[in-house]
Amino acid sequence: MNIVKKIIILFMCVSSIIQAQSATNGLDDKQRAIITISAHTARGEIRSLKTALETGLDAGLSINETKEILVQMYAYCGFPHALNALNTLMAVVEERKESGKTDIEGTEPNLLPQNTNMLEYGENIRTQLVGYPVVGKVYEFCPIIDEYLRSHLFGDIFSRDNINYQYRELATVSALAGMNLENQLRSHLSICKKLGFTKDELQEFTSVISTKIGFTEGETASRVVAAIFSEDNKTNRDIEMKRITFPNRNITVVGNLFLPTDFEENKKYPAIIVGHPAGGVKEQTAGTYARNLAEKGFITLAFDASYQGESGGEPRGVEDPAVRTEDFRCAVDYLSALPYVKNIGVMGICGGGGFAIAAAITDHRVKAVAGVSAVDLGQLRRDGMNGSLNATIQSRLDAVAGQRTIEAKGGEIKYANYVPNSLEEIPANAPKMYREGYEYYRTPLAQHPRSTNKYTFTSLDKLISFTAFDHLELLAPRPLLMIAGSEADSFYYSQDAYDRAGEPKELYKVQGASHIELYWKPEYVKEVTNKLNDYFTKYLIQR
Repeated sequence: MNIVKKIIILFMCVSSIIQAQSATNGLDDKQRAIITISAHTARGEIRSLKTALETGLDAGLSINETKEILVQMYAYCGFPHALNALNTLMAVVEERKESGKTDIEGTEPNLLPQNTNMLEYGENIRTQLVGYPVVGKVYEFCPIIDEYLRSHLFGDIFSRDNINYQYRELATVSALAGMNLENQLRSHLSICKKLGFTKDELQEFTSVISTKIGFTEGETASRVVAAIFSEDNKTNRDIEMKRITFPNRNITVVGNLFLPTDFEENKKYPAIIVGHPAGGVKEQTAGTYARNLAEKGFITLAFDASYQGESGGEPRGVEDPAVRTEDFRCAVDYLSALPYVKNIGVMGICGGGGFAIAAAITDHRVKAVAGVSAVDLGQLRRDGMNGSLNATIQSRLDAVAGQRTIEAKGGEIKYANYVPNSLEEIPANAPKMYREGYEYYRTPLAQHPRSTNKYTFTSLDKLISFTAFDHLELLAPRPLLMIAGSEADSFYYSQDAYDRAGEPKELYKVQGASHIELYWKPEYVKEVTNKLNDYFTKYLIQR
């Protein structure tokens, strides 16, 4: 590369960094430090690593977060590099302490129970990150390397929860970029994109690599970033995914529209709207089912509820059943306007199932309805699981009234959690669903940066007066399918909906499954997907 070209690239890189740093969606100081820490570790550049570590600690990385990044590095660049980096960190921390600097210690990771099947757990994490089960000839040629990847890297390492997936994957792509490993870099940058990193943020990542690590490495990273954003989100199975928006009153709702293999705009396809659970986002279980059903030949739409995920609405985290049900109707509006859509069905998981049913009752454009582990979130907030909160309804409404007054006077918004944030927060007598909810939403199993586990406390007055299954008899003669695990704490909600509905209706039990296991466990997701495919084929295609 001649000197003029190098100067031009350097100027462009510096300009990109300045622009990205001034943008609201750019990388923060901690993320930029993770890039240089990981890349210098992978390259064995100890002197540069020492500077990068000091920069990271100054930016607010805790000692334990930094340790965790360096521990993960051994899986990508080997024990010698990781151990040398940890020795360097130890020396840096000691020097800073002697000079009077106090660094944040940070939290230790919560560890999984000793009886956890790490091979299965790691496979589930990898599938969640990539978006589909990973296969390859190299794994058939040497199965043990696949076992190590699943049980150790994605199991033992990725289950440690004191840094999130975004940090882990940013560290990974930085190490891969530093070693100029293009194939692996492409795979993990695709994961970064799936985790919510924007094009601007990943372009800034490439600029940091160019200026701090090397021009050649930066050019490779830049080429890969450009490629993954030019593919319009096609999966390895040629399922095309488009980011779309539609309005719900003055709120912009954001969704992922999945188009089936060999999609042609001049043909007509049945479509299915998929609603996520309370506290979830479209990239989790809703996206899994949307993609699976697109593989079966349906157009599918998974969206973030108003006030949640990527969708608009302030304050964040409002859980308003009127708006939630209207989200589904507005999604039907969107699909109805597409020239290649014929016959629309809706489905939802957990609380999304209740809202999907409530919307479909009065929207005759919906030709078939399904719930997976469906819950009436109004009844759940009113009564608790199996009536456990009946005695506290009035006191909780008193608390909501008081909080509304506080917020009306300009006070701070109060939030409640959907699930416990830690094992210590789980009561001894808590239903299995809440323990599994923690494992799904708050550990690397399905953790997502936009799934914040918070809803506004004042949402309770709206939820408590709502019942998802009121007037369910009006749905007939349109069909209803309720799918629930035979071992689910919440099974009685599906039974209640089934009992209220007219024919045609079906209550399908997944034997041995719990509530949350229908979200992610491969064998159950496969069974549920096949049942949904049969059901929607019958009522959206064959009729």
